[in-house]
Amino acid sequence: MMKTKALFLLFTTLTIFYESFGQFTVNDSLDQYIEKLVIELEAPGFGISIVQDGKVIYSKGFGTRTLNKNEPVDANTLFAIGSISKSFTPIAIAMLIDEGKLSWDDKVIKHIPYFQLYDPYVTNSITIRDLLTHRSGLKWTSGGTLWYHSDLDREEIIRRMKFLEPESEFRYTPAYQNIMYIVASKVVEAVIDDTWDNFIRERIFKPLGMNNTVISEAERKLSKNIASPHIKDQDLNKIAIEQEKLDNIAPAGSFYSSANDMAKYMQFILNNGVVDNDTLVSPSSFNEILKPQIHFPIMGEPLHNEFTSYGFGWFLTPKNGNKIVEHSGGVDGMGANLVLVKNRNFGITVLSNASYTTISYALGYQILSEYLNDKEYLNFSVFAKEYFSQLDDIAKNDKAEIEKSKVNNTQASLSLNEYTGIYTDKMYGDISIGMDGTNLKIAFSHTPLFTGKLSHWHYDTFEIDWFDPRVPNGFITFSFDSKGKVSGFELDQPNLLDVDFTELDITKKMNTKEVVH
Repeated sequence: MMKTKALFLLFTTLTIFYESFGQFTVNDSLDQYIEKLVIELEAPGFGISIVQDGKVIYSKGFGTRTLNKNEPVDANTLFAIGSISKSFTPIAIAMLIDEGKLSWDDKVIKHIPYFQLYDPYVTNSITIRDLLTHRSGLKWTSGGTLWYHSDLDREEIIRRMKFLEPESEFRYTPAYQNIMYIVASKVVEAVIDDTWDNFIRERIFKPLGMNNTVISEAERKLSKNIASPHIKDQDLNKIAIEQEKLDNIAPAGSFYSSANDMAKYMQFILNNGVVDNDTLVSPSSFNEILKPQIHFPIMGEPLHNEFTSYGFGWFLTPKNGNKIVEHSGGVDGMGANLVLVKNRNFGITVLSNASYTTISYALGYQILSEYLNDKEYLNFSVFAKEYFSQLDDIAKNDKAEIEKSKVNNTQASLSLNEYTGIYTDKMYGDISIGMDGTNLKIAFSHTPLFTGKLSHWHYDTFEIDWFDPRVPNGFITFSFDSKGKVSGFELDQPNLLDVDFTELDITKKMNTKEVVH
């Protein structure tokens, strides 16, 4: 196909024009393909940048920043990059290693005396290397309830990590983490006279010229050229939602960046830590970042294979003689993907402002397929498009199955007032259940987002209608002691970004009264 041939030429020749296309430039052909994909994948907007051999060969925005509004995306529009943010902290640590202030194998407790995990041996043994490679022994994305939209700061989150239960032996198998990157940021702060945030801005963003990239919520609010996140609500309507509150998890996922700025970052990584002939990270330290640290193939082929490993903030996959370095990222309502072919000095980043589209994968791997002449990547992009097109049907079927499971003509064991009170989890803290008119209302003390109305479902199970549309409806089932008094409850909640309510052991405090109004 002509468009396929155009993509191939774009990456193999770097020429602007190709005679057979007449008046069309290669970039025009790519634009046409992308515009078609936007319609197919229902993407409100996105940014894309491609670099090759130290040059930015493509950087552009498409669509709108907010659905149904005339707010064109350009190459400087900010999008959340999610977990791609993780890769910046290892660079900061590498710089401090070069200065003799840290070592990859420093014990964490050496720099953060208040740091504790589930076992004294693990607490005293875990190193910076362990933090960055997801091998603490905790569950996948453990501790999400501590940081997700909560008012807990980074230090307080670390102090509460001691209550998290492990799922595997320490260093036995990796399980993807966010909170350990918070700990890594505090290690950085322990050896500098500044905050981690300022260190990243001054030592990485500034020399790279990433002038639009931001870390904090306050910075995002000042930006006039920022994409709105979009989700599908309970009724599968596409809606824009508020930006994430991510300052407490910043080292793992708060950065907002643009196509232009991510092109600069890709060039920096491909150039082994050097920018404008200035070596920001020594070769030995930089090589350690992109060196396999632990076997970690979390996705199927062709993205990962039996040789896929994790470095420091990057997935590393050898494939057909190429070294693929990549990481994806996502927050509520946004998705991002960055893929480098390290040995060919090539990279692509796609940033999108909707969580119901897979354009960051489909477009990125479509282009990578053409660049590497690898049909497996092309097949993945097709699969990704088909998978996301089926998500609405899956959601409808799940809803129907839940309705079928409801037992009709039952009633709660107690009057509604007897379910009210203060409940608590030793890690998270208090959760209130009170009356709101004629309904029960649940409210998490540290997370205003987790507030919702309870409606009787069957027996002593109530459906939770969370007030914020990003939180899908779930269920709460109350438990009782031998005297028939409410002793606690369990939550049965559909998947939510990095939040695992099964980590909570919620019991009712004695002699408590209603506090929710």
